[in-house]
Amino acid sequence: MAWRRTFAAAFLASCAAAPSDPPTLIAPEPPAGATTGTQLAAALAGLDLEDRERALWDEAVSGNLPAFLRTLVPVEVHAEIGGVERTGTFWCAPDYLGFGPADDWFRAPMTPSLAQRIADHYGATLPTRRMVDVIWRAAAVRLEPSPISPDEHDITSVEIFRRHHLRIEEQRGAVPPGALVAGIKKDVVTSALVVDSPGRVCIYGWHRPDGTRIQPLYRGHVEHYVDYSHGIRLVAHSMLVDGEPMTVEAVLADPALHVLLSDEGPIVASRYSAGPRSTPRGE
Repeated sequence: MAWRRTFAAAFLASCAAAPSDPPTLIAPEPPAGATTGTQLAAALAGLDLEDRERALWDEAVSGNLPAFLRTLVPVEVHAEIGGVERTGTFWCAPDYLGFGPADDWFRAPMTPSLAQRIADHYGATLPTRRMVDVIWRAAAVRLEPSPISPDEHDITSVEIFRRHHLRIEEQRGAVPPGALVAGIKKDVVTSALVVDSPGRVCIYGWHRPDGTRIQPLYRGHVEHYVDYSHGIRLVAHSMLVDGEPMTVEAVLADPALHVLLSDEGPIVASRYSAGPRSTPRGE
C-alpha cells in the first residue's frame, strides 16, 4: 500500500499494514516567487508577535518549506517492558521547522500555539523529552550549541533569530540537507506539564556534544514568550511498535508502552491550545 501521503492521511491509515516507505510530508509546491528565508526574516522584523505568527502560518500552509524537511527520518527506540524488549520506530523532521528554499531558508522560532496549529495542519505532533533525547542519540550530525547572551542582545528579536540561524548554517558547512541534525535548539515539547500548566510553554534539550543538555524540562515561560533558542521539530503521528502500526498518541497513553516515548509516565493529554495568536486574518 502506498504510504506517501500527508501526515493526516497517515494518521487515518494507522491501523493499516506497516509502511513500505517512510512517511513524507506532502505540502503544496511553493508558489512561484515564494519568499526566501532572507526576505521572510526582513519582513518579520517589523511586525508584532501576532502579525508575525500570521505571516508564519501563511508560509506554512502555502508549502514554502525547504524540500529536505518533507522527507522524514526514522528513529528507533527500545525499552524492556514486562521482561520483553519492545522496539518502536517513529519518524521526525531532520531539522527544525523553517521556511524558504533549501539554499536560503530560515528556522523560525514561534509560540507553542502556532506550533500546535501547524502540527495539526500536517497531522503531526511535537516530541516528548524522551523523544528529544533519542533523536539526539540517533542524529547523524550533532552540532555544538551556540548560545547568544541575553545580557548583550534582545534574544526575542527576529534579528537574533536570523543571526542564530546563520550561525547554525555555518556550523553545518558541507553537511547535506536531510541529515538528522541535533544540538542546535531547545525543543518546544509535548509533556504532561502542558495540561498541568495552561498558558505556559514547555522547552527541553539543547544537548552538548557529551550528551548533557543545557535546558532541563522547563515551563517557566508564558506561552507567548519566544526566543532564538526555541525550535519546532515535527513528528509523524503514525509509528511502529514491534513492526505493527500505532500512533504516537496511543503509545503515550498506554500504561505499558508509554515508556518507549515518555519518561514522565503515561501522557493522555498534552496538546497546546492552537489559539488566537496563530489565527490567520479572515478565520
